[in-house]
Amino acid sequence: MLREGRIGEKMDSRAFELSSSIGHDLNIFHYDILVDVAHTLCLQRGGYLSREEALEILNALKEISIRGYKRWEFEDIHEAIEAEITRRTPAGKKLHTGRSRNDEVATCLRLFARDNLLNLAERLTKLQETILKLSKTDSIMPGFTHLQFAQPTRLSHHLLMYFDIFERDFERTLEAFRRSNRCPLGSSAFAGTAYRLDREFTAKILGFDSVQEHSEDSVASRDFLIDSVYVCTSVLLDISRICEEIILFATLGFIELPNRYSSTSSIMPQKKNPDIAELLRAKCGKMIGLLTSAMAIYKAMPFSYNRDFQEMNPVLYTALKEANDAVEVFNGMLSEIKFKEEILEKKAQEGFTTATALADMLVKDFEIPFRDSHRIVARLASSGIVSPSAQDIEFAAKELGYEIKLSDKRIAEVTNLENIVNSRKTIGGTAKEEVERMRVQRKEKVLRERREVKRIRRRIENALGIMKKEVEKLGGSFDVDRQESKN
Repeated sequence: MLREGRIGEKMDSRAFELSSSIGHDLNIFHYDILVDVAHTLCLQRGGYLSREEALEILNALKEISIRGYKRWEFEDIHEAIEAEITRRTPAGKKLHTGRSRNDEVATCLRLFARDNLLNLAERLTKLQETILKLSKTDSIMPGFTHLQFAQPTRLSHHLLMYFDIFERDFERTLEAFRRSNRCPLGSSAFAGTAYRLDREFTAKILGFDSVQEHSEDSVASRDFLIDSVYVCTSVLLDISRICEEIILFATLGFIELPNRYSSTSSIMPQKKNPDIAELLRAKCGKMIGLLTSAMAIYKAMPFSYNRDFQEMNPVLYTALKEANDAVEVFNGMLSEIKFKEEILEKKAQEGFTTATALADMLVKDFEIPFRDSHRIVARLASSGIVSPSAQDIEFAAKELGYEIKLSDKRIAEVTNLENIVNSRKTIGGTAKEEVERMRVQRKEKVLRERREVKRIRRRIENALGIMKKEVEKLGGSFDVDRQESKN
């Protein structure tokens, strides 16, 4: 349709297939309809469409929306929908007045990003709630550095670390949402338009927070897309680390893998494999590839608009959809994991994990400088003495010139695991009261976050409700909530 005026000749079939985005435009079908409705209302408001013409276009859009997405023989969804409208009413030829596919697709992409980022934010809060439920336990477990037994800690303390990791992902998600939720519509090809179009009106009824002001920046920038894919990558990076730990903990016997998230072997009947954790771990590698792909396409892109941008679109669709799916599956798996608390506590005593507590005791009780107390306990470890008696420590201290007197009762008190974890009362430490304080604080935080996401959703729904009323004022009707592409 668009080639008739300037080129006339049909495009080479293989070139057409290469250039067509119709295969993955399903993802923005709903959003393109919304953008067309908003632009129709804007044109009628500006006097470029009569009430009757606007109503004919809106009725055509309603019919196309109800029929749903088709694999049209057009270059992209924008051209396909416009052609379908024009087939139904001559007024369809006026729909593209004051608009370019450049600002149209940028608006559709931002609508897709904002909805799916909100989905992701909501799923992250549900994951955080799962973590808080798991963190109610006070069990002691071994902590690790360099994958070696390090110091005893609390399982609850360790799990709250998961919460904080995903808390930062939640913050990143909302930040990306806010940068995405700005409206480019009305920027046209890149230089704005001479038609009197109320950009603030279209931004408002589409549920955007504001207009993306600069017309060239509106169509020439895809940093919001890269932000969105980066957020997905960050989430999958964190999931991959925890999945690696789940796999490791299952091997060490610390946890029981949930049956619904495990597989077995085709040949070894005794096997219970952490396949889902492994697949989630692998998804991270794919997400890094998507982010790299988007950034490589964007690199050194001349201003303003270039067709290269089209190759970034499926990256956005894939990243956001797979990140949402990954969080949902990961949350389900994590919620059904059973921690073997007796084994965790037993393992917390292995590997001389009480060594730091003994070194600290020498500092506190005898004012031995920490570097020397560290050397005293290190000599015991190097000699293979991992459960030292009072006499062992006295002898090691004497070798460094320190005369001290200890009792085995004092050693037992210092190396008691509960005493060790409870002694760390600094902010963020493992003491029971400090862990409980953090847990309560994070419970309140996640409730606030859920309310924030709901508030944002209501604001968008109210804005789309205004669009619906504007259609009704013209005598038409339109279901703005129809969203085939919604997760």
